[in-house]
Amino acid sequence: MDYLMTCKRNVIFNPGETIIKQNTSTTHFVCMKEGLAKVLAEGTNGKNVILKLISTHNLITAGGVISDDIRHFTVTALTQVECCFIDSNRLHTLLARNSKFAYELLKYNNKQNLQMLSTLIGLTQKYMPGRVADTLLYLKNEIFHANPFTYKLSKQEFAEMSGMTKESFIRSMKELEVSGIIKQSRNEIEILNEPELIKISKNG
Repeated sequence: MDYLMTCKRNVIFNPGETIIKQNTSTTHFVCMKEGLAKVLAEGTNGKNVILKLISTHNLITAGGVISDDIRHFTVTALTQVECCFIDSNRLHTLLARNSKFAYELLKYNNKQNLQMLSTLIGLTQKYMPGRVADTLLYLKNEIFHANPFTYKLSKQEFAEMSGMTKESFIRSMKELEVSGIIKQSRNEIEILNEPELIKISKNG
């Protein structure tokens, strides 16, 4: 830790600011000390897919930090985010010298990759209700750990998490609300019938 922290730089990002940009070189890896950010794959014609959210005490590499030295995702702050930037060369040296550290980082990266693969499978194989259900369950159980939960996401960002247009997302949410499965206000969502929402998620 002393070796990694010697040249670290602390940076605070405001909501909407880019922490890491897709297709740039991986000169640093980033430890997220506090806040909430989104990891997105930028597509053509402004069509983006949010693959996951990351919160306090997370490691951000955006892919490539130990492979091709290219960032494969963009990371953008959703709230005020405090980060620690660490020189990638120091990480490479430590990986070569410390096999236990290398093994743990490999496990961490594999876990992140499997999670994003699961997200992509859901986005490509499920109908819109299943995708919206996945998004709501993910936010409740893995990000906010609360019900109801207060969110900082725009409707467009919700849509990008669910792989659909903003209009389709709003319509799907209204259908869930009319069915008594969720209740929503301006910045808060409550899941009223989680077993039914899980059923919708599984059925796609």
